[in-house]
Amino acid sequence: MRTRTVAAIAITLTVLILAILATSYSFLRSGGLSARKKPGNLEHSVAAHALDLSIPMSAKSAKNPIPPTPEAVTAGMKSFTENCFVCHGSDGAGRTETAKGFSPAVPDLRTPHVQKLTDGQMFYLIKNGIRFTGMPAWNLSEEQIWKLVLVMRQFAKEPVSVQSRNRAHR
Repeated sequence: MRTRTVAAIAITLTVLILAILATSYSFLRSGGLSARKKPGNLEHSVAAHALDLSIPMSAKSAKNPIPPTPEAVTAGMKSFTENCFVCHGSDGAGRTETAKGFSPAVPDLRTPHVQKLTDGQMFYLIKNGIRFTGMPAWNLSEEQIWKLVLVMRQFAKEPVSVQSRNRAHR
């Protein structure tokens, strides 16, 4: 009886492993790693969950120490223009020529799934980047990064682009 149970478990595991290997092979043969093929819902969900797990709890609970004064937001906009604009665009939507070739897509910073991130999560992602995407780790000061977090919050509040805001503050 016990031998049958062990044999059944071994057969089940073997079939499961073979099914996973066959599915993986099929995925790769179909162009699954091409940047032209956009990720499906399952791949997106798995990546989002992995990203969430990769951010330490201490980072998630960090609060932005810089108040959203006009001066701080303007300084953040300057830094955004110098570092983030090429991919995220003037309005944070991520619809630039550079961003078109990215897979996964450059996120729209105005969307609820980005805005629901805590300030600490945003800080962590800017500072450390996101592996297997085009998001680099930035060697900016903590103050600069916190000001970028202020800018990301501004994108959700007002449809003003970086360019028009910069013109208004000259």
